[in-house]
Amino acid sequence: MATLDASKTGRAFVFGKSSHAAARDATTANGVAVDPSYSTSQGMSYARAAGRSGNSFSIYRTFYYFDTSGITGDVSSATLNILGASAETATVKIVPSTAFGGDGSADIVVADFNNITFDDSYSPSGFTGWDDGLNNSIILRTAAANDIRDNDYFICAVIEYTYDYGDTDPGSTTTVQSGINYVTAAYLDYTEAGASGPANLTSFNNIAKASITNINGITLANITTLNGIS
Repeated sequence: MATLDASKTGRAFVFGKSSHAAARDATTANGVAVDPSYSTSQGMSYARAAGRSGNSFSIYRTFYYFDTSGITGDVSSATLNILGASAETATVKIVPSTAFGGDGSADIVVADFNNITFDDSYSPSGFTGWDDGLNNSIILRTAAANDIRDNDYFICAVIEYTYDYGDTDPGSTTTVQSGINYVTAAYLDYTEAGASGPANLTSFNNIAKASITNINGITLANITTLNGIS
């Protein structure tokens, strides 16, 4: 199993919105944090508060960009690992995102708050049992593993599950939040298939098979026999 640290991190948030829809579907954040280096209880959060002027809604989301250009083999398993902090009341969900310019070419911007896809492809139903001060390891689904393999980047958002992902107004005063210690980089751990090619080949020119990606410009996986070895 190998590990890969996030190359970019972003935190985007809206607050003071007058309705659930205005907060959840906002196209522009009130603010962002570029590569934050602190701990906060509001890594992923949802809140509905009551006040003299009516209800007020806020949502915080966290975004990660990973440079996966070096991963080319089949990824049989992958998890996203995040160091928790402060609070642990929000169930969380990982969803696809096109933040960071869509390919890592930019830092997080306020428009990225809405650059997510509310679907179930990257992680199972909400992750519960968030740990304050400990690593939280969230299993990724096959679609995420395939994107890690097939693309030069992997971008995801980590959001609150019940109200934000679920698009549900709690109907009364509610605050759920899970914290992140951004000082420690989030990371992927993954299992990548080794080199394929001739099943009985162990090395070539004194180079171990596992370290060979191509021979004479031909991808090792596309070679069926080499020097009579199949």
